[in-house]
Amino acid sequence: MMKTDVEMVTGAQRQHSYQFLSIYPVESYVNMVSKLISHIQVGVMLLDGRKRVMEINRMASQYLGLERSSVLYRSLDHVVSHLNPEQPDFERLVSFLASTVEDQKQLEIKWHTKGKTNQLLITAISSERLECDCKGTYFFIENITKVRSLEEQVRCNQRLATIGQIAAGAAHEIRNPLTSLRGFLQVIGYKLKEIGQKKEQGYIDIMLKEINRINHLVSEFLLLSKPGEMHLKPVSVNKVLGEILPIIKSEAILHNIDVVVEKTCKLSKVVADEELLKQVFLNICKNGMEAIGQGGLLTIRIRQDEEQDYFIVDVIDTGPGIPENLRGKIFEPFFTTKEKGTGLGLSICQQIIKEIGGAIQMETGPYGTTFSIYLPATML
Repeated sequence: MMKTDVEMVTGAQRQHSYQFLSIYPVESYVNMVSKLISHIQVGVMLLDGRKRVMEINRMASQYLGLERSSVLYRSLDHVVSHLNPEQPDFERLVSFLASTVEDQKQLEIKWHTKGKTNQLLITAISSERLECDCKGTYFFIENITKVRSLEEQVRCNQRLATIGQIAAGAAHEIRNPLTSLRGFLQVIGYKLKEIGQKKEQGYIDIMLKEINRINHLVSEFLLLSKPGEMHLKPVSVNKVLGEILPIIKSEAILHNIDVVVEKTCKLSKVVADEELLKQVFLNICKNGMEAIGQGGLLTIRIRQDEEQDYFIVDVIDTGPGIPENLRGKIFEPFFTTKEKGTGLGLSICQQIIKEIGGAIQMETGPYGTTFSIYLPATML
């Protein structure tokens, strides 16, 4: 720390008293604070009393999609002209920045920059509250995208738990009468076949199919609560994919879809239930082919994360992508865009992967969708 000693002489010529004053380089501290603000992981922007940008740090520039050199010391109107007016929350943000702050206000917006949508929480604080001589407003910008995502996961888990509890209680009562109905319908079907009433026997077959559909639906309800009795053991991802690949390819041939498997790492094993893992891969690959429709490419890529804690199976389709307004709903129970879908497939897949300590992530755009299945690796 720099310090300058100044000798102050007081009193008579024969008597001297000395006082040492420390003069600190204030300018250096200002520079240090400026550098500190530029490196913190919270966006900071300061508007003076005339709504001019006196400071904007790196994170604020990044979150709002602004160039610091283009807006620093410029008016708020100039800043607004550099914002994208097509943003859904553009008007709300401009109104918030231009308004007079009383004590403290907050605004939560969705803001799209560099191909990514962030949930931003902006807090406005008047300089008067900080007991500063400078008149103006401080804006602190936090990226709360992960926080909101975790909150949504908690709500989703609560819904799944509720559905599972209802299903577990009702499954036994539903399955008992279904078993009786199936048994009597089969007897009637045999009798009708014996007397040659094929038309009426066809009606029986339709009813039996619908009963099986109801029974399957009840089983899916139970999987939401607990994915059956899981038998966790080291499982080879290569072996699991190898066993279901003929099923996937045969389905793909019917729709003129090419299937490609890419392996970018040395395969080891994951801790999972082999049969339930097959169910997850089949379900997501089937969804991908349905998204493609006729003619296209389905890619199954196996890779490992940088820390080598997970094997990742990417299922990539070349379909039209998932509309933005539906992306947050695809893992919700009963949500489906299919005419005959139950809306439980992806919810069950997500629940199965969570049970083994993994996760499923989705990325989508106009040229296709990628589902990434994270599976915990084992050295066995």
